[in-house]
Amino acid sequence: MKGTARLLLVALVVVSVLVVPNTSDAQTSGGGDLGPDYVRATAADLGAGTFSGGGIPARAPSEEPHYVWARANDARFCVEFASPWPAELAVHITPRPYAVAGGVPIQAGPFNGDHPTAWLLDDLALLPPDARVIGPLVWDFGRSIAGDGDLIILPWCPTPGAPVPWEPPTAAEIWEQTPLPRREIGASPPGTRAWPGITRLATFLWSDPRPPTTAAVSLRGFDVTVTARPIAYAWTFGDGSTQLAGDPPSAIVHYIRRTTYDVTLYVVWEARARLVYAPWGIDLGDIDLGTVTLPETRPYHVAEVRAVLRTTPGRR
Repeated sequence: MKGTARLLLVALVVVSVLVVPNTSDAQTSGGGDLGPDYVRATAADLGAGTFSGGGIPARAPSEEPHYVWARANDARFCVEFASPWPAELAVHITPRPYAVAGGVPIQAGPFNGDHPTAWLLDDLALLPPDARVIGPLVWDFGRSIAGDGDLIILPWCPTPGAPVPWEPPTAAEIWEQTPLPRREIGASPPGTRAWPGITRLATFLWSDPRPPTTAAVSLRGFDVTVTARPIAYAWTFGDGSTQLAGDPPSAIVHYIRRTTYDVTLYVVWEARARLVYAPWGIDLGDIDLGTVTLPETRPYHVAEVRAVLRTTPGRR
């Protein structure tokens, strides 16, 4: 129409489609990284971890051993002889008693602080001049707090002040050595620079489900078998908001501002562990490891769409 400028409305229409995450946007994790497929918890991941929201079923792992020792001293003394003892001392000298686990004799030791060559003397007044007294015979009794596993009765000749023969790893220590499968975060739109999310339009986030997992680790002579399963999920979207999720975890978020956000999926794992003291083959039973909350984070880029009004040049 003459005398009237024709207006051309330029608009961008974005259609959301389901795609897999762009591999150029590498994901990172808050746990101890074991590569692209597995991750370990760190001290920051124990219990509820670094999740900023509430409502997840987190139970802080114990940092105390689940196994307890009690100690008692015998009236006899551990003595090392430099030469054969006189025949008249034979009725006063005896070998060390057997160690027992679960009612069965075991070959315990040698271990730190023990004197396996020592004999027992019931009267120090009869001590030969070339003999050396280590100290009283010690009886250590070990049992899990839960009451399962083998009861251990260990008579031995420790150096004075020696600690208990061994101390099992704590739940926290076990978590920090257990590999767990990582989770990829899918997004639509992908949230890359080439294909960003759009302000005020829906962004879809998800992750594939993971079955329970079993892992075997070794700690201080203990063979530990861990059975873990994911029990809860939560999201933080990088804009200050959080959301709990079901299994498999998914979410819809509407970003208001254009920028690059850190999207994090938190996976809450619970587990039990079976401990066996490998040198003696002693079963210490099951322990509850509590939970860890592992974060998987990926960047998500959001752009803004604007409508621009332009006049067509040279037209009247």
